[in-house]
Amino acid sequence: MTFLFVILAILLTSGAAMLITGRFTPSVGIENTGDYKPDAQGFDVTVRGYRMDEVDQRIAELEGRINELESSPNEH
Repeated sequence: MTFLFVILAILLTSGAAMLITGRFTPSVGIENTGDYKPDAQGFDVTVRGYRMDEVDQRIAELEGRINELESSPNEH
């Protein structure tokens, strides 16, 4: 019985190590197309945070992209 617990502990430890190091990523049914590329530049920083006009512009761009993706037919 002890042997079974040792094997189980080894499997759990190695599984956790693989998840932490990124060597094992469980599939959730979503394919990574690689089309998301975050902007290299961020927002300009001001005394009290970020410039609101830049934030509003970025939100509008993202809302447009979301609407575009929602209106496109699914490829399934």
